[in-house]
Amino acid sequence: MENSKWIPTVCYQCKAECAIIARVEDGVLKEIRGNPHARGKACVKSMSGISLEYSPDRLMHPLKRVGGRGEGRFEPISWEEAMEIMTDKLQALRDSGEAHKMTASFFPHSITDPKWRFLNAYGGFLNTALPHCDSAKIVSWIKTTGGVPNHHIPPAWFTVPKGGIMILSGRHAFGGLEDAAIPRDILDAKERGAKLIVIDPMFTPDAAKADWWLPIRPGGDTALFAGMIHYIIANELYDKDFVANWIREGDFDKLTQWAADKTPEQMSPICDIPASDIRKLADECAKAPSVGVDSFKGIMLGNAMDFSHAWCIFLAITGNIDNPGGQPLPDLVPLSPVEPVPTPPDLHELGWHRTGPDRDKFEKFSFIMEPTWYEAQAIRNGDLKILMVAEANPALTEMGDFGWQQAVQEKDADGNYKLDLLVSFELFMSETAKYADLVLPDRSFFERWELLYMPWWYNYGHGVALRQPVVDAPGECRHANDVFIELGKRIVPEYFQFKDLIEYYDIELSGLDLSVEKLQEAGGHWAPGTMGFRKYEQRGGFDTPSQKVHLYWEDLEEAPWDQALPRVAPPAEYVAHAEAFPFYLVSYRTIYHAGSGQWTFNNPQLRDKVSGFHSNPLLMNPAAAGELGISEGDNVTVQSPSGDVEVAVALTERIRPDCVGLAHGFGSTVGAVATAAGGVSDNRLIADAGTTLDYQDLIGGEAHVSTRVRIVT
Repeated sequence: MENSKWIPTVCYQCKAECAIIARVEDGVLKEIRGNPHARGKACVKSMSGISLEYSPDRLMHPLKRVGGRGEGRFEPISWEEAMEIMTDKLQALRDSGEAHKMTASFFPHSITDPKWRFLNAYGGFLNTALPHCDSAKIVSWIKTTGGVPNHHIPPAWFTVPKGGIMILSGRHAFGGLEDAAIPRDILDAKERGAKLIVIDPMFTPDAAKADWWLPIRPGGDTALFAGMIHYIIANELYDKDFVANWIREGDFDKLTQWAADKTPEQMSPICDIPASDIRKLADECAKAPSVGVDSFKGIMLGNAMDFSHAWCIFLAITGNIDNPGGQPLPDLVPLSPVEPVPTPPDLHELGWHRTGPDRDKFEKFSFIMEPTWYEAQAIRNGDLKILMVAEANPALTEMGDFGWQQAVQEKDADGNYKLDLLVSFELFMSETAKYADLVLPDRSFFERWELLYMPWWYNYGHGVALRQPVVDAPGECRHANDVFIELGKRIVPEYFQFKDLIEYYDIELSGLDLSVEKLQEAGGHWAPGTMGFRKYEQRGGFDTPSQKVHLYWEDLEEAPWDQALPRVAPPAEYVAHAEAFPFYLVSYRTIYHAGSGQWTFNNPQLRDKVSGFHSNPLLMNPAAAGELGISEGDNVTVQSPSGDVEVAVALTERIRPDCVGLAHGFGSTVGAVATAAGGVSDNRLIADAGTTLDYQDLIGGEAHVSTRVRIVT
């Protein structure tokens, strides 16, 4: 194989973006492996990327809608016509002084990405596809430490010392594999003598590897951690040095008063964990050399802000912030700015889509990312006029997907769509593309350049990583970054003086004495070589106004609900639904499927009946099923206060009797592979938060593990 070579790049079959190497033979992609020089792991999703690359369903040319939104009727157009349509619409909106009514929904690979640059220069607002699972956690971390937000990265498990404790609270590190190296790191830590605790209403693959599984009641996470906080304070097991030196004066006293009645005995009925177990776990964590907490599904609660706040408090009082085995403070890689740097709009005044009738309900809450579900409400309010979607599928994979579909079809009194322009960058047709005015053929991650830089990266040690083309793109596919650069040159040229994407990246890399070419020669990634710990000591404190950790959030004292410290009781709306809807819906992850994009929906390897995830049955405990006369394979209707789906039942002892489970973000109805398989979307059952504007909506948390449902046979 004289023409065979291995090329380092970065996977994009899910959001983890692990470093990989691709074997190319005579210009054809043949094999994918983890990059041995950058953590060295690739999962089944990554290795199946070849099927994605050569799918016969790839879009090759720009398409323009010719029917109504949702009808899926399009005609091919030229790239120049597509660019003119976007330029004219964007320019007109900006000229009217309403640029903030343009939003882009995409995954933020890098905070220096040219798509972000365009939004800031234009005056629009960034809305990612992902904040439903992270916004509460991110806001909590910012309020507590003031620092760079921790996305849903895990602690650095490879640093856990002997005797350290690793807590997965709803996190599916083994089953979801959002970082292919994490399972190895956890198992290696266990070999060193660390302990794995899994808190989850389902017995997951993670629980099978755990030293201790706690089958918590959904929504009880805050109560569990509150009970541990009470026990640790009452028994003076907290890290006295960290509390004295690094927690803002007065905050610990207020916390002590708050925790006084949060005894394990009082918290036990809420989380359904025995008080003795709450005390035991608290005692072990307080005495361990390190504790790391990773949660994903656990923060997808109606009371997500409360849990993430309690979680931050727990880490702080046990001294597990930026220590080996605890939660690191991410380092910032010193990339150079591309001058002139555009000044972002004042979104508190103009944007966040809170200029409509609901603004007063949101003023007390800080969001790093606008929840995608609010797109629907913003359209109805008249606060969103142009929406550009890339690497996302809100018509299927977001909470209230049906509400989103309805909103983009709403018309004003003159018969015009309230959303003036919807653009979707796609590899294949998707649910979202069906509603788009323009469907633009994107390049796959094997066909494009991308400099990946995120201070809150999943993969610690990347620093910066280079995604580079390993094969040629088919047809007229263009990467969304290149399209946004061209839009920038047309609309805000003063901020887009660089020649192309490569020159843009070269300018950014110059601060590291690097270039794209040098980064290629270095194997595609650069890192500072060490993480470092307790960086706050060298930096003179944290990035909060006091330079100390803030446990008490005084800015939320006057919020609709006093959230200066966490609320423990489950949100009232779930209690109200308990009698009519007796089961908790638990959305879970699988190793075969990434629910927030389109990469795995139509992959024949990942949807194979034998070796993949072909359908999405409702997981149900046999005891609960027996009481309703339900047998394996029966078709049932699952109803929530906001929707219903019909689905077959799969019986398993691996879920609490008061819960039922569905894989998240499934149920695609577009594409040959997807339509041949079974399954439903859990999002149809999750309340359309853009219309309810209730407690969970204000704090940015989805109810993916606390929505109440009933089963109808």
